[in-house]
Amino acid sequence: MPFPYTLPTASTISYPSYFESPLYPALSLAASSHRGSLRNALKAHKRLPAASQASNIPFIIKQLESYLAHLLTLYDTLTAGDAFFKEGAPRLITSWRTVLSARRVAAKEPPRVARPGLSYEIFWSISTLGYAYTLLARSQLQGILAPPSSSPASGSTTDAAAAANSLNQATANLFTSASIFQHLLTRPLPPHASSWPPDLSPQVLSALSSISLSAATLSAVTKQDPYPTYLSIIATEKKQQKSKEWLYNPPAPPAGVRALLIARLCVAASDHAAKALGLLSTAEKTDAGEIGEELLRYTDSLQRVSRAKACRFLGIDAEAAGRVGEGISWIRGAKAILNASGSTSSVGSFVGDRFRRKDDTWGADAGKVDEEKTLDALEGRWKKLNDSVMFQKCPDLEELMGRIPTGRELHHSVKSWEPPKLGVDELRALRAAGDLGAEVVVEEEDSEEEATRVGTDDGGNYAGRGGYY
Repeated sequence: MPFPYTLPTASTISYPSYFESPLYPALSLAASSHRGSLRNALKAHKRLPAASQASNIPFIIKQLESYLAHLLTLYDTLTAGDAFFKEGAPRLITSWRTVLSARRVAAKEPPRVARPGLSYEIFWSISTLGYAYTLLARSQLQGILAPPSSSPASGSTTDAAAAANSLNQATANLFTSASIFQHLLTRPLPPHASSWPPDLSPQVLSALSSISLSAATLSAVTKQDPYPTYLSIIATEKKQQKSKEWLYNPPAPPAGVRALLIARLCVAASDHAAKALGLLSTAEKTDAGEIGEELLRYTDSLQRVSRAKACRFLGIDAEAAGRVGEGISWIRGAKAILNASGSTSSVGSFVGDRFRRKDDTWGADAGKVDEEKTLDALEGRWKKLNDSVMFQKCPDLEELMGRIPTGRELHHSVKSWEPPKLGVDELRALRAAGDLGAEVVVEEEDSEEEATRVGTDDGGNYAGRGGYY
C-alpha cells in the first residue's frame, strides 16, 4: 500500500512584484493567478474530511500541472534572459509546510519553512505533484483492498474488469510518482540548497522514488495475488453477514514459473524499499529539521512485507507441487522476516523496536497486518494437512532463505517524466500586455497559526545570500 502522504500548503506570492518580461508581459500575472488557485485548492483539501480527500486528488493534480506549466515557463524565460528582476524589488521568498520533516515538540503540524529563490518554489511544487500521484494510486488500491462495509456484494465480469483497470491505473500512477521524484534529481540546485528542509534533499528524493517503485511493483503483484481478495471477502461477510464474493472473483493461486516470477518481483520491490530505507536513515539533518519516523517505519515495513510475500509465493508453489513441508517452512520464514527485531537490510541496527508502533491509517504499515493474517491462515491450513495426511519434514529455515531468488524488475527502466508545458496558443496569449482577460484569484489569508514560521525560516537572514534561482 502506498504511503499516506499529507499534501503541503504554501504562503502567498505575487510574481508581478518581482519579475517583468518584455516578451511575455502577462506571464508573471498568469503565474500568480494559477499559484493562487493552487494555494486555495490545497488549503481547501486540507479542511476536507479524510473520506472526501481521495476524490479531490484529481482536481489537485490538475491545479498543480496548470501552475507548473506557468512556473517553469517563467523559470525558462528568466534563464533565457527574456524576463528580468524588477529594479528595487524585494527578495523572492516563499514558504511551504513540510511533509516528511519531524514535528516539533507539541506541534500539531510539521514546520513551515521559508527559503529564497524560484528553485525552492519549483522543487516544492513538483514534489507535491509526486505526492498527489501517490495518493491517487493509494485511493485506487484502497477501493479494492479496503472496501467500505456498505459496498454491494457482487462478482460480475464488469466488476472484475473495473478492479483490474483500477489496479493497472494505480501501478501506472505510482510509476509516474517515481519518475517525478527522479526528475527532481536532474534539476540544478542553487548554492543555498543545503539550507532547504530534508524533504527536498537529493537523498530523500531518491528514496521517495525508490519507495514509489517498490509500491508500484507490489501493486502489479496484487493483480496476481488472490489472498488480499480473500481477506476482503471474509471481512465483508463478517460486516454484512453475507456469504457472497465481494467485488470480483480472485485469481487462482499462482504456481510453477508464474509463482517464481511473482516471487522475483517481490524481491525487487524489497530491494527498492531497502535502498530507500538506507537513504532515509542516513539523510543529513538540516537546520529545517530531520525526517520523521512515520516514513521510516513505513519503509521498513514495506521492505519486510515485500520479502515476506516472495517467501509466501515460493511456499504456494511448493505446496501446489505436493511439498507441503517445504511450503510450511517458507511461510514460517516469511513470518520471521515480518517480525524480526532487526531489518534484513544493511541498516538493521537503525530500525529497531521503536518502529513497532502500530498506525491506524490504512496503508501506513505497508500491508504488514494483512500479510500476517494471510500467513497465519496458510500455515494453519497446511500444518493441518501435513499433520493428518502428508507427514512431511519441514526443511531448515536457514537453508530455504539461501534459496530466495534474485529480484526482477517489472520494467527495465522507468519512463522519464515530462514537465507540463504551455501550448502555442497559451504562449501567444501571454504576449498580450496588460490584463489577462480573466479574474485574478484572490488568495485566502493565513491564520495566525499558519503564518507562524520556525526559527530563521522567515527568510530574514537570507538577504544577499545565493541567487534568485
